[in-house]
Amino acid sequence: MKSRLIAVMIFLLLCIPVSGFSETTEIVSEGIYNMGDGETPVIAEGKAVEQAKRIAVEQAGTYVKSYSKVKNFQIAEDEVQVLASGIMEVTVLDKKRSVTGDAIKFWVKIKAVVHPDRVEVMAERIRDQGLAEDYARMKDAYEKSQKEIENLKTQLVSSKDETSRKQIVANITKQERTFVVNQWFEKGMQYALANRTDDAIEAFSHSIAEDPQMLKAYGQRALLYAKRKQYNLAVADFNKIIEMNPDDPRAYTGRGITYGRSGEHEKAIADLHRAIELKPNAPRFALARIYASLGHSFKETGKNENARTSFQKACKLGNQMACKQLKSLTGDRRPGTRPLQRDMNRWTP
Repeated sequence: MKSRLIAVMIFLLLCIPVSGFSETTEIVSEGIYNMGDGETPVIAEGKAVEQAKRIAVEQAGTYVKSYSKVKNFQIAEDEVQVLASGIMEVTVLDKKRSVTGDAIKFWVKIKAVVHPDRVEVMAERIRDQGLAEDYARMKDAYEKSQKEIENLKTQLVSSKDETSRKQIVANITKQERTFVVNQWFEKGMQYALANRTDDAIEAFSHSIAEDPQMLKAYGQRALLYAKRKQYNLAVADFNKIIEMNPDDPRAYTGRGITYGRSGEHEKAIADLHRAIELKPNAPRFALARIYASLGHSFKETGKNENARTSFQKACKLGNQMACKQLKSLTGDRRPGTRPLQRDMNRWTP
């Protein structure tokens, strides 16, 4: 009887976390931002919200890690925060303004509803759309901008020269613009993760309108255009990236895969080779996709030996679609089998 009771208790302990992680969880967090001279209230309040969201993301990250352990699901460390951000739905519960000395203090309280059961779907989209790397860059840009803002605010307080003060205020305005650009980009990422393609494209377009040099916004928008089979628009965005940064391997990869999907296989082959030249040490999954796409374009142009070599490389790197295509070139293909389009969609190294 005792051994049976122990067995039941162990069973319950094993089951509770699994069921618990399938349910939504609420996180309440607060953010504070002190607005100084030269700053605008709208941006200051937005930064208070951003601070609260970042606290919530840190907490949600623990759910992501726990979920991955319980489900035995592999999540890379650089994917945790963007995943945490993607599974949250944020609502502002309350906000206040108060005067502290010479500054206006903005306080906000938010509620973040966490949906752990979305982790696996979100992780797939993050890898497909290259969001982890872009999220990390955005976070670094935000932190750098905040440090610059604090330095500028300190300079403004101590400066007595009117010309210098005007220049400092102009620099603060520039940093606020950077914040707006990244806010639109983050919204685009959230919409993309939620599969709200039209909203994501609109948000990335706003980011680009605020800063025409926003390369990662062009890249994400291009991917979404390709998803909608608007290949000309996708290629135009990738062209813009390459025009501004001729050695961007992600842009060549994205444009190459887009060319392959639209049937321009010679152009696809040239771009994909260029991507490998620029970043031969890209992550395994990225190289696997590039070689799989190369194999597809080689096969479509009748270059079966080149296709076989590319599929072999992709297969060794873990691309299952390439393994199937490799079999098809040796006569093992079953009638009606086609390349896995989902893998053709992926472009990020």
